[in-house]
Amino acid sequence: MDGWQIDIGRRLPAEKTRRSAATYLGEGLVILVLLTSFYVKSDPTQDNPTPYDLLMAATVALMFLFGLRLPRGLGWPAALWGLVVIGFVIGGFNAVYVDRVKPSLMTTVYLVGTFIFFVSWIYTDPLRRINQVMWAYTAAATLAATAGVAGYFGLFPGSEMFTQYGRATGTFNDPNVFGPFLVAPTLFLAMKLSQAGSLRSLWMAVPFGLLVLAILLSFSRGAWGNLALAGLLFFVLTLATSQSAKQAMRLIGFGALASLIGLVVVMVALADPKVSALFVERASLTQSYDTDPELGRFESQARALQMVLEKPLGIGPAQWAIINGLDTHNVYLHILVAGGFLSGFAFAGFLALTFVRAWRAMGRQEPETGALIVVFAAVAGHAAEAFIIDIATWRHFFLLLGVLWGAVLAIEFRGRAPQPILFPRSRPATFMPVRADGFQV
Repeated sequence: MDGWQIDIGRRLPAEKTRRSAATYLGEGLVILVLLTSFYVKSDPTQDNPTPYDLLMAATVALMFLFGLRLPRGLGWPAALWGLVVIGFVIGGFNAVYVDRVKPSLMTTVYLVGTFIFFVSWIYTDPLRRINQVMWAYTAAATLAATAGVAGYFGLFPGSEMFTQYGRATGTFNDPNVFGPFLVAPTLFLAMKLSQAGSLRSLWMAVPFGLLVLAILLSFSRGAWGNLALAGLLFFVLTLATSQSAKQAMRLIGFGALASLIGLVVVMVALADPKVSALFVERASLTQSYDTDPELGRFESQARALQMVLEKPLGIGPAQWAIINGLDTHNVYLHILVAGGFLSGFAFAGFLALTFVRAWRAMGRQEPETGALIVVFAAVAGHAAEAFIIDIATWRHFFLLLGVLWGAVLAIEFRGRAPQPILFPRSRPATFMPVRADGFQV
């Protein structure tokens, strides 16, 4: 087997019209793994892997063993992540709590491995597999949202386990992770509803409303802002890349419908006194724990920045929260403190490269453009939220990055010249994708 072979030819890894039984089995396995992503509850004091982690590790190994290839173009994003890890290793030599370095490094390497896997997986059959992955992710998000809403309103005995401090957590430990987990599936359903060709497709309005309600009940300001920014980007970019006035009018009509659904969900929820009271409290831009002069989030971030200047090579992963008594609540500072300027600049460079390449790919008007806009908007929303929370260990963030890069590399491979997005000169003809199975014969 040569499953780690990098594809250097002039065609996609398995450019065939027929898919083998192994391909269908592999796709089914990936879907199953993604369905388990809804459950990540665990003891927060332990580094225990979730069922998703165990299944994902086995799936990644199995897929590459059976011949999944690394795509062309993966070198730069993989190298930048490699520099992040190298920075963590160098910073680890300055670690105070040495026993915490290895588990944190292993987690980072594992998550980067899932990113590389999803890039390779999507690349070989982008249109088909993006839909598979996003539908499975949406199903998992719907399960998590159902648990969160049921727990918040106490719909069955013991459902309080799905809440924390009066906020919905669903099947997550933290409402601030639960809320953002639901953003990309919400946008995906929005895309599917905007493309609906019959009234039968309106069933998707039910899970769409459920996801919006669950995000509201998470009372995560970051998740609210994430959804608002990602939703705005999704609407603007989809409108800008529409190929006809009819498509544009359908999108505007859907935007009005989605806004109405969201407004109804919020108004019904706010009719509950408990919801409205907590909403008023959480709607403030800052909380007392943000501005406390000793233990506040902003003061902690200032101390973290000072530590970066004092230790430019970093102090190692999983150190600052113990030393400081409070984490940075900012992924950029978190990576800078842990791996120094090497890791910090590498991570910033990776995000910059991601957005530039994805922006250009969206201008190529390929069949994957709609889904690419969804994922691009979700990643942008997460990148913005990362200024107020640490997303470095969020499994779904690496999933989204993998889907985004897999689609970008597949679109770039076709070689179609990009068109300006916001002010297009002309619209290229629709291109039908080549079907591929991603496995060697």
